[in-house]
Amino acid sequence: MLDKFFAHFHTALAPVHQRRVMWLEVVVITLGVIAAGIFFEHDNPFQINGEFPWIWIAPVLIALRYGVPPGLVSSLILIAAWKLMDHLSETHESFPEQFFLGGLIMVMLCGEFSAAWGARLRRAEETNNYLDERLSRMTLRHLLLRLSHDRMEQEILTKPVTLRDALGGLRQLTSGQVDSSLPASLPLLQLLTQYCQLESAAIFVLSEDGDYVRTSQIGSAPGLSASDPLLLHALEHQSLSHLLIEGLADLELPSPFLVVAPILTSDKKVLGVLAIDRMPFLALNEENLQMLSVMLGYYADCVNEAEGARQFFRLFPDAPHDFAAEFSRLLHLQRSNNIISHVVVLSFANDEKGRQAVNQLTHIRRGLDIPWLTQAGDRTLLVNLMPLANESAVDGYLLRIETMLKEYMGADYDQWSLTPIRISLAESDPMVSLKRIFDTRHD
Repeated sequence: MLDKFFAHFHTALAPVHQRRVMWLEVVVITLGVIAAGIFFEHDNPFQINGEFPWIWIAPVLIALRYGVPPGLVSSLILIAAWKLMDHLSETHESFPEQFFLGGLIMVMLCGEFSAAWGARLRRAEETNNYLDERLSRMTLRHLLLRLSHDRMEQEILTKPVTLRDALGGLRQLTSGQVDSSLPASLPLLQLLTQYCQLESAAIFVLSEDGDYVRTSQIGSAPGLSASDPLLLHALEHQSLSHLLIEGLADLELPSPFLVVAPILTSDKKVLGVLAIDRMPFLALNEENLQMLSVMLGYYADCVNEAEGARQFFRLFPDAPHDFAAEFSRLLHLQRSNNIISHVVVLSFANDEKGRQAVNQLTHIRRGLDIPWLTQAGDRTLLVNLMPLANESAVDGYLLRIETMLKEYMGADYDQWSLTPIRISLAESDPMVSLKRIFDTRHD
């Protein structure tokens, strides 16, 4: 608690630029209202005992915009101004306690209102960001699947390994390597060489000095300058850029590279840059460049989710990768913004009837849910990860399960000996709670 107090104290003494602007606004707005009160009513600028205390407009507005602390500071400025003006006046008046006490209470209420709605707004923004990021990942995967199917007919006779197998192997490499910011960058280049016909290319990462450092290469690619026009265009538009882009093609040799592509995650975080200086002329087409961008995005998401997935795999080595990665993202949302998610565990007998019930359950889950089907002794466990689901959503899901069992299977929870176990990601360590359930089922 003491460390946290000193951290807040240091932040107040040496705030960032935005906080400095905030405190400047607090002082300027409050002094401006005081000056307006003096201008319009010199004898009673604070409107004490007047019809309405207009002087409190400044602290109220500041509290609504920034919260309780800035509102209190504005109120203290008003009190200090009243003290100073009373000291300079010839007639000293008694301190109007009720006037300032009522104003302080009003400012604190407005500040609490602002803080409550600010927290709701932040949670809503984080929820929308999560949904946008997940939609981006799903769109990327569907596009990759379509491109993979388009090429499968052409390459199935000449290449024994499919794109799906290659990407699966790349995901395993990114999960296993932790010694660099871009793990398995050389296997990535080799994969791109196979599917996108690269002849000479390199992957670069931005160093602390602002220079781009080579992490891996194929062929003899030159160095990448931070002022390269293709690089600047790619970073500005957050997309792949090449020499045929309108505006760049008019320049005389604007870059030693043909293609520069940022390695972007779904949340638009740049992990590195791929620069290609040599590839077949016929390979420089829209379809091939689209395949290149999609594969880089897939790789970036694998790297971005690798650390959280590794922590989950330490306890559950047989878990699906999508489940582990999504669990870590939702756990981060819970701890940073208090956005609630749940895990529901159901146990079925490992027989034909149990398998039929599991198949039926897959049709009633929500679109965001991620199921994980696994064996635990003589039972089949259905672990359902429910993103952005509160207690009411979990109750509705369990009610739909019970209705399904009654209508389609002629049974309910009691007859199936089902005991649904729910785990909130708001717990201190939900992974340990989930592990405890698995260990109990094995006993």
